[in-house]
Amino acid sequence: MTEWKPETYGPRWKNVYDHIDWPEPEGAVEFLAKRVGGGRALELAIGTGRVALPLAQRGVPLDGLDASPEIVDVMRTKPGGESIEVAIGNIADFTSERRYSLIFLLLNSLYALQTQEEQIQCFESVAAHLEPGGLFVVETFVPDPTRFRFNGRAHVYDVGLDHVRIEADTFDRATQHIKENHIEIREDGIKLYPAFLRYTWPSELDLMARIAGLELSERWGDWGNVPYDTHSENHIGVYRKAS
Repeated sequence: MTEWKPETYGPRWKNVYDHIDWPEPEGAVEFLAKRVGGGRALELAIGTGRVALPLAQRGVPLDGLDASPEIVDVMRTKPGGESIEVAIGNIADFTSERRYSLIFLLLNSLYALQTQEEQIQCFESVAAHLEPGGLFVVETFVPDPTRFRFNGRAHVYDVGLDHVRIEADTFDRATQHIKENHIEIREDGIKLYPAFLRYTWPSELDLMARIAGLELSERWGDWGNVPYDTHSENHIGVYRKAS
């Protein structure tokens, strides 16, 4: 791999994605179900359906978009996975004849877009596909530069008799890029699972929304409606298109 692209993660992550200790989806599902209204939802970067499948089981009609057909193929193997209509494409620049009352982008997937221009374009594409009064929900982590010493860090997060898992990161304040690689060392070899991110601050997300014609409606620190404050490690922004 010589270049990171949003679709790069699929071939490498497809067999391990569902084995990562992601947050349980119930909180996000409940939050989103309350805000979809009577319309249709679209999940950008739908992945393996961690949130989309239980949301659809709640009776919410929804579609998906993802850059990786390999990741979507994993979702297809799950109950209900075949019934969700998913397009393969770039979440920064997409078109559909449908309009949605809710579009959502979770688990830092906005950060997979490597430039501010692409991230703004994502907001603009979302705005073009929202119904009047529709909502765009974005979940991201809050950057913490203190995690990095000398603009990098390495962290061992799993050790067993036959394996070691390490995460190595570099951090560039000027470009807002974090390059991380999850390294799995086993007796039969080494596997690499890269993820290159361009992080943003919540205030930057607000400005992107304004550029796209959206306005901040709600801001939370987690899916349980905990207020966002100086101690929040995560950020959930809800942006509304004018009625």
